[in-house]
Amino acid sequence: MTDKIQKLIESDYGTAGNNFHVERRGQSLNVTLTYPAISKNGCVHVVVDQESVRASDGVRLTYDYDRDGWSIQQASRFAWSSDDKVCDEDWQEVAFIQSWARAETEEQENERLGFT
Repeated sequence: MTDKIQKLIESDYGTAGNNFHVERRGQSLNVTLTYPAISKNGCVHVVVDQESVRASDGVRLTYDYDRDGWSIQQASRFAWSSDDKVCDEDWQEVAFIQSWARAETEEQENERLGFT
């Protein structure tokens, strides 16, 4: 049985500010950034947080094109300035995940398929 796909937001593509897709697949919320490297006014980060858990702080995901992988960052500051308009969360990388780090090699795929 496959999960039903419910599209919530469809990207404007190109250099538009709404350069992302958001959809729900069963119990997963999928966010896909489209062309973040060329979108000057678009989104380049995805922040994941929980509203109902006091002891949890969110993470920010950013694709690092130079290293070809995902940078996972956490904030260290949560206090707003005196004018309540600016908050410098001081996002810092806490983990890095290389793209295709879990991709099967051709040899592994052949073994899995019984060709060896």
